[in-house]
Amino acid sequence: MKTEYRLCEALKEMMEKKPLDEISVVNLTRKCGINRQTFYYHFHDIYDLLTLLFLNENIPNIDKAKRLREMVYAIYQYYEDNSLFIDAALNSAGKELFQQFIYNNCFNVILRLVNEAPNNKRLLTSERRSIARFYALGYAYSIVYYLSLFENKSLQGLMACFCFEKDENLGRAINNYIEYKGMSGNDRF
Repeated sequence: MKTEYRLCEALKEMMEKKPLDEISVVNLTRKCGINRQTFYYHFHDIYDLLTLLFLNENIPNIDKAKRLREMVYAIYQYYEDNSLFIDAALNSAGKELFQQFIYNNCFNVILRLVNEAPNNKRLLTSERRSIARFYALGYAYSIVYYLSLFENKSLQGLMACFCFEKDENLGRAINNYIEYKGMSGNDRF
């Protein structure tokens, strides 16, 4: 196994036992049986390593989500399976890395859903990406906010942060955007 990935695994294991801010490069390299210079050959600091870790993490089944509710469910399952590690990241400067990880996953799912929507061909690729960015930012921020602030986390609690009774909201947003594009310059707000 490559040194970088051994370090990632060791960091994840160590974060399950103690906060990220208490993990030193010395302890990390000792756990992997390598010297500090090897660590610094690959990474600038521990946050650089954490970035690689999140770049290589996968949320199981998120790519199968056909609805926003299923996306949130997959993210929550990932949280439950890795709660000690994620809580350690959320309680450190690594919180922003976790938020970016969640955003990237939300963006990929939502962009796929937008691209699969019936009227999507009437939108430019950049417009579809704008809609996906907008929704992904909202979902990612809400998910990280919930996981960061609530002590007694549950799937029901997380789901309550979103309004799923109208699952066609994403489709409505696409139609509204198309309608907005069709207005003359004077009619736009």
